[in-house]
Amino acid sequence: MSYNMKKFFILISFIICHNVNSQGSLKNLFIKCDRCDNNFLKNEINFVNHVREQALADIQLFIYRNRNANNGNRYSLDFIGKNSYQGRELSLNLDTNPRFTRDEVRNALKRKIDVGLIYFLVESDISEKINISFDSVDNKKEYYGMSSDKWKNWVFQTSGDARFENETSRKESNIRIELDADKVTEKIKLQFDVDFERSNNEYENQDNIYISKRNRKSFNAKSVWSISKKWSVGFTAGASGDTYQNIDFRYHFLPAIEYSFFPYEEFIRREMVINYRIGYGYRNYIEETIYNKFEENVYLHQLAFETRFRQPWGEIYSTLRGKSFLHDPSKNSFSLDSWFSIRVFEGLSLRLGGEIELIRDQLSLPKGNASIEDLLLQQQEIATDFRSEFSVGISYTFGSAFNNYLNSRL
Repeated sequence: MSYNMKKFFILISFIICHNVNSQGSLKNLFIKCDRCDNNFLKNEINFVNHVREQALADIQLFIYRNRNANNGNRYSLDFIGKNSYQGRELSLNLDTNPRFTRDEVRNALKRKIDVGLIYFLVESDISEKINISFDSVDNKKEYYGMSSDKWKNWVFQTSGDARFENETSRKESNIRIELDADKVTEKIKLQFDVDFERSNNEYENQDNIYISKRNRKSFNAKSVWSISKKWSVGFTAGASGDTYQNIDFRYHFLPAIEYSFFPYEEFIRREMVINYRIGYGYRNYIEETIYNKFEENVYLHQLAFETRFRQPWGEIYSTLRGKSFLHDPSKNSFSLDSWFSIRVFEGLSLRLGGEIELIRDQLSLPKGNASIEDLLLQQQEIATDFRSEFSVGISYTFGSAFNNYLNSRL
């Protein structure tokens, strides 16, 4: 499509004749999208034969979703041709915004898939049964109105919820409020977040009443500047309080630098970055800590390595992070978080994930022994040397790979 065609709203709809002689005349399409309405796509895109097995497809479509600058989503569509389409590939993007309903999102995604399939089907027999229509409505006024953005790329979002539960021996309440302000361009990223959460739980057992209260409030700011296709600099700063961590008030400021081994625009499919942060923080504690302090100044630095690959054979993600206090390097922590999902062979997929963290930097632990109520109700952080978790999953699907019927009865 030309540049102007991309700038204006284009509606391309397929009108497929229903007198297709046989199912074998349709091309096989495999769609991999974990966050799509797959039943809708399967029902509406009826000029191809949907298959559940990747190896049987003439056209493979991988759809990835990431948050975009306006707090909507960017859907990245990768079409890969196989068999008679071997060597043909196409990449398209669809940007949505928070005002889109789910139905508008899935219809926009369906139209974008239609556009991509033209590239593969234009020389096939099916092309004789396809009619293409163009929305001729003049959108110039709307487009130019968007180009003079009165908000200057700023996006604001508020959210909150309140939850209350009540039983004979249990009462629970939770209130959460979030405020976000973001400005994202190719050259700079500014993010401001305000969070507030209050949780009050009361449990009664015979004549005993146990009360758990947790309050958390925070303000965080991030600013990042693009230096080149692989280098970025910026800082993070924030202030917060957290009764669970024995923090009455704290703030921090951390300048940072990051290097990307691949150009940043390739992050949808492959990403490998290393970043370093160093800075200062202040802490004021609710109770005296195990190090006999009610307040202290801290100097810390952090080195992190992150990688993610999204390919037709699966997805891999891994993060390695190390952090320590400059004034006392013995107080440190190391963590490794990694998971992958691999398509082994036809119908068989394997998912593995795990996280391990070595913890030596719990400066805010209150003095004295934690009570059994603190431990069970999780209203106070408990001393620990490590934390770990591991998950494994396997799935195997077999049977008909060509069943395109949808049935919502009962």
